[in-house]
Amino acid sequence: MITVTKNETSPAPHPVDVDIEDIEELVASWEELAFKYDYGQNSAYDRRVLDCAARLAADPGGSLAYVWVFGMVVAGRYLNWLPGDGVKEAALRALRTAEAALSAPGCAHASHPYEIHDEEEDEELAGWLVPLLDESEEWYEDWSRDQWRCPCNAAGFARIALDALDPGSVTNVPPRLPQEAHDTLDSLSAFLEGYPQCGTDVEAEIEEQGWALKAAEAPDDRSGRIMVVRAVAWYAASGVVRRKAVLDGLISALEKALSHYDAGTCPHGDDEHPVLPDTAPAAAAIGIELSYPGGRALYERRRAENDKCSASLELLLCPGFIVEIGQESLTLLRERRDRFFGPCS
Repeated sequence: MITVTKNETSPAPHPVDVDIEDIEELVASWEELAFKYDYGQNSAYDRRVLDCAARLAADPGGSLAYVWVFGMVVAGRYLNWLPGDGVKEAALRALRTAEAALSAPGCAHASHPYEIHDEEEDEELAGWLVPLLDESEEWYEDWSRDQWRCPCNAAGFARIALDALDPGSVTNVPPRLPQEAHDTLDSLSAFLEGYPQCGTDVEAEIEEQGWALKAAEAPDDRSGRIMVVRAVAWYAASGVVRRKAVLDGLISALEKALSHYDAGTCPHGDDEHPVLPDTAPAAAAIGIELSYPGGRALYERRRAENDKCSASLELLLCPGFIVEIGQESLTLLRERRDRFFGPCS
């Protein structure tokens, strides 16, 4: 056993005794869950999540609460994939209780790691546990251990987990794409690059993008979906699609979507609109990102931090620009449908 001590500014009232070997075993099990979450329902994974939820619920504001909160973040993709009955619900209950308990004390820190956490780093959280708990370990992070172990930071990560499992249920979280967006993009990228995932029905995937466009109600969501249809239209118009209904579906979706726009409201000159990616996987990626509020927030954050030369959302989502690219795709699809299947009567 080793004793983990907190400095005087930490809200934790007592030192924490923990067996590092147990933590190392825990880390290994969580990392397995993070990387193999999509192998199907797994009773062992369910037990790990339920154990984590139970430990968090037993002491939601305790000194080790952040350990179990991190576990819930790591387990997020599995919980959104195929958990057993009641597993996700147990996780949500524990997280809601913990978020309230951990937020209550407040702290003197000006900032916390959760504020800049990126979803690609979810699975890495487990790897922080040993150096966080064992101060004999080297510490290379810019954030202090105290900031990482702070209840307010744990509350922030609890909100991140809650937002991933129940989108829109909490505020004050870093922007992220929902799991469904990642799954869609993984599938689209694979077949647009010529290597469909095992079991993929490519024509059904293409049809799905038309349905998603028809279902989009928010104007900005709709604009992103038009960009996605633009990406799959190139593939659909290449001659590989054997069913006329697939092209008809995309055409119908674009016709309906474009009816919502007034291109005459565009205040920009022709040379002000951005140049979109000209490869289908990249075009699909930006379309998927812009189809979700979290994705648009991610785009703006990335643009502000690293790539200020990128087009602003105002230009990317300009109605005149969207009509232009949507109409180009519509013209292409109509022409190829008539060529492959005969003129539409």
